[in-house]
Amino acid sequence: MLACSKCGQMIPDSERYCPYCRHMKNVPLPIDSYELGFIENFKHCAIRKYADFEGRASRGEYWRFILMYLLIVSIILFVCAFLSSFTTVSGTTGVGLGLVALVVLSIGFVIPGIAVAVRRLHDIGWAGWFVLVGLIPFVGVPIMLILMALPGKSAANRFGAPTGTTIITKQMAHKYGFFDTTPSNVLTMSLIISLIVLWILSWSGNHNIST
Repeated sequence: MLACSKCGQMIPDSERYCPYCRHMKNVPLPIDSYELGFIENFKHCAIRKYADFEGRASRGEYWRFILMYLLIVSIILFVCAFLSSFTTVSGTTGVGLGLVALVVLSIGFVIPGIAVAVRRLHDIGWAGWFVLVGLIPFVGVPIMLILMALPGKSAANRFGAPTGTTIITKQMAHKYGFFDTTPSNVLTMSLIISLIVLWILSWSGNHNIST
């Protein structure tokens, strides 16, 4: 067993995260310093920083979290459409199951979603309360998308040091227990294409149900 470098509690050898404070063991740099892969980044935002509104989040951290969330939503919609189209499950039941799953998912991820958006605003030097701009009808969401796409400050600002500055290689992932490496542009584009395909298939399945 190894003592957690953050809280001092003992971490079992089979665990990669401290069961008390969720800090990753065996990592020589603060976890925020790494440009995490899709899965590790999603766990980082959804578990370790579930309600953390302090510090900064890089552009990659924010958008990888959003892409993984959209992937989960797309898979749920696709599964419901598949069940309704190719099994004995009725269309109404399939749609109902999908809605329940999406509502539960949305409730569960509303806090980490807001938290990572606040940290992303910090990364570009804006105060976190600007996240409320997203509530403005019609123009709020486009404005937030533009803000989330802006590059962060390369130097430390009043919210802390920049995050996601160290790329994770395969060797580092194996050594320090990361599930995946820093994603390449090809992998990112592949995920986006997969999302589009899943949305099209889900829409086609729901369209067939309605007709």
